[in-house]
Amino acid sequence: MKLAIVHYHLNRGGVTRVIENQLLALDRVLDDGEPHQALVFFGGRSEGWPSQLADRLQRIRLRLVPLSELDYDSERTGSADNLELRLLEALQEAGFAPDETVVHVHNHSVGKNAELPRAVWNLAARGYGLLLQIHDFAEDQRPGNFRLLMETAHGLPDWHGRLYPQAANVHFAVLNGRDRCVLQAAGAAAERLHFLPNPVLPVEGLPDRPSVRAKLHDLFSVPADARFVVYPVRGIRRKNVGEAVLHSLLAPEGTFVGLTLPPLNPAEQTRFEQWKESARRWQPPFRFDVGAPGGLSFAENLAASDAILTTSIAEGFGMVFLESWLADRMLMGRDLPEITRDFVEAGLDLGGLSNRLEIPADWVDLSRLRAAILDAYRTTLAAYGRPASSDLSEQADARLRSETIDFGDLDESFQAAVIERVVCQPPTRGELLAANPWIEGKARAKRLARQSFTACSHTEELVQSNAEIVRREFSLEPSGTRLIAVYDAILNSPRSHEILPLARPGAMLDRFLKFDRFRLLRN
Repeated sequence: MKLAIVHYHLNRGGVTRVIENQLLALDRVLDDGEPHQALVFFGGRSEGWPSQLADRLQRIRLRLVPLSELDYDSERTGSADNLELRLLEALQEAGFAPDETVVHVHNHSVGKNAELPRAVWNLAARGYGLLLQIHDFAEDQRPGNFRLLMETAHGLPDWHGRLYPQAANVHFAVLNGRDRCVLQAAGAAAERLHFLPNPVLPVEGLPDRPSVRAKLHDLFSVPADARFVVYPVRGIRRKNVGEAVLHSLLAPEGTFVGLTLPPLNPAEQTRFEQWKESARRWQPPFRFDVGAPGGLSFAENLAASDAILTTSIAEGFGMVFLESWLADRMLMGRDLPEITRDFVEAGLDLGGLSNRLEIPADWVDLSRLRAAILDAYRTTLAAYGRPASSDLSEQADARLRSETIDFGDLDESFQAAVIERVVCQPPTRGELLAANPWIEGKARAKRLARQSFTACSHTEELVQSNAEIVRREFSLEPSGTRLIAVYDAILNSPRSHEILPLARPGAMLDRFLKFDRFRLLRN
């Protein structure tokens, strides 16, 4: 088997890390003997690629192949019209024949390079076995990406379906059961649709805790004896920064929450700076940028932490739901059932999380919130060229009819008003804890864990049990075994020149643009 991996770039980011870990996973399970050849095609940017990886691989001979036509349309200066030709020439020059090669393409249909879907289609027509791994969907709250694909489709009426070619030698990989259901409902063949969760590496070699706690105190004024809960993300909108700030106010006295990194996107930076400005006024036990340059490293933040927080409202895979246990830390905060369902079915206990943080409805101007949600949702539908349903107003009324609303349904302005109330009116903190007993229960368990051998043992049992499940189901070895099985299925697939577009691609939009999934923080 020869392996060709294709992605837009190798800069720091989730997909680059997945490619690295998949190569490590393969290297664990491939047979000894002549090393397998692997090429990684990318657009030229590689700031996040580990230069020593090729030397670490024992059963894979790895080579990086930059092709400028592969980069994002927004980053590339020249045309990508000859992308298919460049890929084909590079494969042929390397001796990667169609009948012995798997071409593993990451995120081909996300709308970052309008030529890549066409190149993928034509490679399949030439007999190459393809694995198209979907990490993110243009149909899922990425209207700009979707419109780029539509506007560059040269008027083809079936352009949307052609993003997801259906042929015997074209297989798809998804990160979770939700995405598998979405593609199946749209007409993807179930036998060529594979669940391929991201490999999870062990958390090893954490630095000495007393020294990093001293560093945390010196740099961020977090007392050495305080409980420190780390939220290891960039503070972009969908990470729900306001909810993390609110958690710091609801936690037991002596608890500090730290968010590690600022956003890179200038538009996101503006909102992030607004949160920092508000925090300077409120003075919550919350610290920004604890993992930024001049702060603590990722490993140091883990070592300094007592627990890990997540408040994200949307994820593609949800690595934090797995990694925290390997770091020997409890996980607290927001659950994402459509993402974590696979983990729970594998045996993971995520009972300490909740998919809602309830706020009394009378704390919010519901008329203004209703108008904001409807306006933003209609704007999103219009960007996708979709009409609003005739009963949309009734759906909005039903969504806001309860005595409580989910904090994650609010945008930054509404969230800031709620936090302001908690800061200025201390009794309201108790109201929120009463409405969300799972928070106090988790906090109480943490307090007891410091005082009670039984509680401490229970907490340790939960962490160790979850860690063992993660190692068994999602570590390098099982991930490599899954990947080899998928590659073998592709190599053994018949080669057919009949390629069809996905039959019902509109069903994907129906699923991802449902009103009950829409949140202002993703607009």
